[in-house]
Amino acid sequence: MHVYPQTDRLPGEPLRVRWSAAPFALRLLAHGVLLVLTGVLTAGLWPLFLLGIAVWGWPPHQPRPVEIRRVLRAAWTERPPPPGIPPLSRAWLILRVLLRVTLIPAHGLAWYLDELLYGRQLSDTPVVAPLIVLSAARSGSTQIARYLEQDPRLAAPSMMMSMAPYLWVWPIAAALGRFVSPDVARGLLRRLTTEEFHQRHEGDPFLTDTLEILFYNLQLRMLAPMLGPRVMSEDFVVAASAPHNRRFWEEDFVGYLDRLGRKTLLFSGSDAGGQSKRLFVKGHFLDAADALARRYPDAHFLTVIRAPASRLHSVLNHLHGNPFDESLGAVPWSWLAACMEDAAVSYCQLEQRWFTRAEGPARTVVRFTDYVADLEGTMGAVYRSCMGDDTLPAHVPTEHAPRERKNYAVNRTLQQVGIDPDALTHRLHEYCAWCRNTPQ
Repeated sequence: MHVYPQTDRLPGEPLRVRWSAAPFALRLLAHGVLLVLTGVLTAGLWPLFLLGIAVWGWPPHQPRPVEIRRVLRAAWTERPPPPGIPPLSRAWLILRVLLRVTLIPAHGLAWYLDELLYGRQLSDTPVVAPLIVLSAARSGSTQIARYLEQDPRLAAPSMMMSMAPYLWVWPIAAALGRFVSPDVARGLLRRLTTEEFHQRHEGDPFLTDTLEILFYNLQLRMLAPMLGPRVMSEDFVVAASAPHNRRFWEEDFVGYLDRLGRKTLLFSGSDAGGQSKRLFVKGHFLDAADALARRYPDAHFLTVIRAPASRLHSVLNHLHGNPFDESLGAVPWSWLAACMEDAAVSYCQLEQRWFTRAEGPARTVVRFTDYVADLEGTMGAVYRSCMGDDTLPAHVPTEHAPRERKNYAVNRTLQQVGIDPDALTHRLHEYCAWCRNTPQ
């Protein structure tokens, strides 16, 4: 893994650096007090949580002890290239992990309450022919997912449902929603994230979103980018990740998706014709593709393929603007470039093999260039392939809505982060030919 030296901030870019020592130390102290209080308040929940483990097993949305130990070890011992991890940042990362640990029994018991109240109903709720958008980051799949999830025959977990995957909570939240405007929740999400993040991602708490990223937030994986390029390349990427992640993807993630899906179907009820709805989810979780195909052999998988250099350019700028932890500043450009170039190559190669092999579930491939040039024709093809419709439903637009695609707050070229786009294209020449639909 080659790490290129980088300029952390170019003229005109937002200033996102680590907090200075004094406010950082004060925040550490405040969160240390919070850790103690949370530990005291949740101490009495551990016996019940251990009983729940004995009955229902480990809750799949919570970090396992082996995961906790690995992240704590990395926060203490990892020596990434410059700018490194200063002592106060290490203390903050360790504190974040320990605070997360104190909340495990509360989250676990919330999960087990669903099993106690609805376990038999959930097990009896079939997940039939789910539609899974499994596409690379920054490929254009989010907008396609936005169109598909409006179809009344599909049931998709929203961002809020994915982050709080407790069926017993959802009716309460729906009741409270009668008194609180949805714009309040949207405004809160916007305040918790950066402007450069919103310029590249249209997040909405009431719509579906990238499922594995929401799952990362429930676990500890969102800390990986702040631990350096080695940890990021092992635990943050979604294809050809480290071998120790097999259980994470094939058991925990698939178990979470399956139970969340059943809860979504049970909560959503039937469509207007009285038929059971189809589960719909969207993400980049290619490392879980085989496990999902085994779990749902009748599933239909959809991907959007885009020229890798263009996609990687968008990925790097999006990740730099992603608020993994504001107190630690942005992920250094050098770390992102060192990790994500190789990650993009691995993803593209695995994606092409998986979506073109003869055996396997039903799969549909959409080319980004076709999607941009002919929205009506592309969505018509998607609906014929994935939904069996000969005509495009009325809710799907036939022309792209106007969108600002320039004047980004952060918009570095690949060359500016030390990546040669021509060399990347050469490494992925077969994938690029696949994107262009030309002979290889």
